[in-house]
Formats: sequence, structure tokens, C-alpha cells
Amino acid sequence: VKTLPEWNVLWNDRTYTGSMPGSMESWLLLRSLRTLHLRVPRQSESATIIAQWLAKGGDGIPEGVVAKVWHSSTQEKDERGWLPNEQMEGGWNATFSILLSTQEQAQFLPHSLEYFIPATSLGCVDSLIEHRLMSDPESHPCLVRISVGVEDVEDLKDDLRRGLQTVSKKAQAEL
Repeated sequence: VKTLPEWNVLWNDRTYTGSMPGSMESWLLLRSLRTLHLRVPRQSESATIIAQWLAKGGDGIPEGVVAKVWHSSTQEKDERGWLPNEQMEGGWNATFSILLSTQEQAQFLPHSLEYFIPATSLGCVDSLIEHRLMSDPESHPCLVRISVGVEDVEDLKDDLRRGLQTVSKKAQAEL
């Protein structure tokens, strides 16, 4: 800022509208940006592995619990022959959704996991999971959103496998 009037405008904007980050927020953003090139590729790769693993099924995933997986890497060609990987050359997104068979499974899965934190957020270094109905009452009651962090992908798969087995057994016990 070169003049006192410019400084006053910026000070008023920050003070009265909150449109400018404070020094702590700016430092946190800068710190985060320094590792962005390390985090995003790992999160993308891990999310792709997990989404494709869930879509394939088997490998200890209880049959019939995961009804559908929505991740850009699992999409098929569209009617024009377009493939998603033509657009997503650098990797896939680190967030995806799954549809479970029952609302109870979707409700309890986030609380049946060790590595995944039940939370509504994106872009964290921690893996997060949420039953979407808790945040958006218009969501499908069986929808679960997963945001993959930087943890070891095999640990995350093991955690999801155990959690899906737990909610499957709980559902069978209630029958």
C-alpha cells in the first residue's frame, strides 16, 4: 500500500466486511501451499485406488453393502464415446461418494471407522467421511461422501473393510 487513503480502504474492508484474511490465516495458507504439490497427487492416487477397489467388490467387502460408487475413475464412456481420463490427465479427484444398501449402514459407517473422521469438509490431510443426509436433508439417505487424506492407502482400505463388515453384521443381526 502506497498511500494512507489506500491503507484506510483496505483497513475498513478488513475490519467491517472480513473480506481479507488475517496474518495467521495468511500464514496457514502459505504453509499449506508449500506442500500442496506433495499432498494432492497422493490423495488423488489413494482415492482412485480405494474407489476402484470398492466398485470392484470382493476382497473382504461384504456383498451387497456397497450399491454404487461415484468417482471419475469409475465412469464408462458416454454416448459420444468420451472417456473421463481424456479430461483428467493429471489424476482423479480425492473425493467420491458411495451409495450403501440401507440408511442405517450409511448412518453407522462413519462412526465404525478408525482412520476416517466423521466430518463435513474437503482437502484435509486427514481422511474424512460423512453421511450426507446429516448435512443435506435433500440427499439420498444411503449416500456417504469420502474425502481421502494422505494416510497409507492399505490402512484406509483395511479400515473401510472392517467398517463395512461391521455395518453389514449389524444389519444382519437386526433381521
